[in-house]
Amino acid sequence: MKSIAVFLLFVGMFMLTQGFYDQKMAKCPTPKVVVKFIPRTLYEEQMSDESRVSQQFKTLFDDISPWPTVRG
Repeated sequence: MKSIAVFLLFVGMFMLTQGFYDQKMAKCPTPKVVVKFIPRTLYEEQMSDESRVSQQFKTLFDDISPWPTVRG
């Protein structure tokens, strides 16, 4: 009876060790890399002096009053 218990103990230890080994060695799939391309003309349009974001929103930071003025 003791030999069966010892045998089951060793089989259980072997299965636990094998499970930990499989879990540690499991490889995650590599993440899919998505590259987005912005055309140079769009970039140049955003950075041109005509439509600078800082000029467009200048009054947002320069006005003293927290209340917006109505412009017609």
